[in-house]
Amino acid sequence: MQEAINRILDRYLIEKRKKFSKNKLAHFLRSDVSSMIQGIVDSEHPNQFKVSASAGQGKWAEIPWVGVFDKEITESPTHGYFVMYVFTSDMSAVYLSLNQGWLFFKDTYGAQAKEKIASAAEAFRRILGQEERFDYDRISLKTDRELGVAYELGHIYGKKYEKGMIPGDETLKRDLFEIIALYERLKEIIGTEAPEAKIKKIISEHETAPQVSSAEFMDEAEKLETESTPEMVATEARSVNLYALSLQEVSERCALPVDETEGFLDELEKAGICSSKIIEGKRFFSLESPELVSRAAALSAEGESLGDAVEAIKEGDELDAKKLNELDQKVERLSSNINSLSTEFESHLSKYHSTPEKKRFFYHFKQAFRSIGKKKA
Repeated sequence: MQEAINRILDRYLIEKRKKFSKNKLAHFLRSDVSSMIQGIVDSEHPNQFKVSASAGQGKWAEIPWVGVFDKEITESPTHGYFVMYVFTSDMSAVYLSLNQGWLFFKDTYGAQAKEKIASAAEAFRRILGQEERFDYDRISLKTDRELGVAYELGHIYGKKYEKGMIPGDETLKRDLFEIIALYERLKEIIGTEAPEAKIKKIISEHETAPQVSSAEFMDEAEKLETESTPEMVATEARSVNLYALSLQEVSERCALPVDETEGFLDELEKAGICSSKIIEGKRFFSLESPELVSRAAALSAEGESLGDAVEAIKEGDELDAKKLNELDQKVERLSSNINSLSTEFESHLSKYHSTPEKKRFFYHFKQAFRSIGKKKA
């Protein structure tokens, strides 16, 4: 997945200057990329989703996309709601987005279509609630064309992957499956019978409810969640001390993007170097996680691959543990020698006090050391 996304970001604007018909990159997107993602989705949800992609119809599209459509809801990006990878027009990034079909809103609401699709997105966010792993801010596709703006307004939740910072395949797959889980939750709420009528009802109810902005609503949800975290963690006994950091907190302490931080944490956990715990459906990380992520990031910045960086940390920790064990053994031997010296010294000191001809203090001190040496021999 990573390689395919990078290829599109790197080549699309170059190929767009060429003839569209029989273009290899356009074919790669429509055929190879959609088939690859279809296979990934089918591995968890066989025969439930249709994956298709487009670089344009007859001519180059300003914004190429790959869509993942639940066949009980829709099989195209014109109606219903769906998951999509949608690229910015300048190929600086690609978004994984839970989005909506523009044509339904355009046909249903006419001049009010943009307002209504944005209202629907906000209503769906409120229904689904706070999602730590996904952003809810409006996306920017770097366009003023109708369809691109519609995708920006119709965005419900998602994640931005910037060019040059595309995560590895495992992270991309996990993100895809997690946003599909949100897609399925929305499907359960809306249902599959007359979904467009249900969507219109949701929009109407949302617009007649007391108006709170999407940002205010999410801030309040986050505040409530933050306030409840200590109680939530306390129920897990000692977990409050061991697993006290959220993904966002680890990211902030490391001064790294959340996606990059999560990639390091996943690899570190796979290697058994750090650990996390799911508490009330949220993932918390151990207190040493920021330091470990920072070490991995520093090694990665020096040219190490992610796997090699993690392995270096693991080997370093094992070496440190070995050195610490050796030091413990030396301390134990020294402690034993000191105890022996103390015993021998007390013995000779006793003799010193009991003999009429008292020899000097250092004579008995030397004798104590000699006794230890004889015992070792």
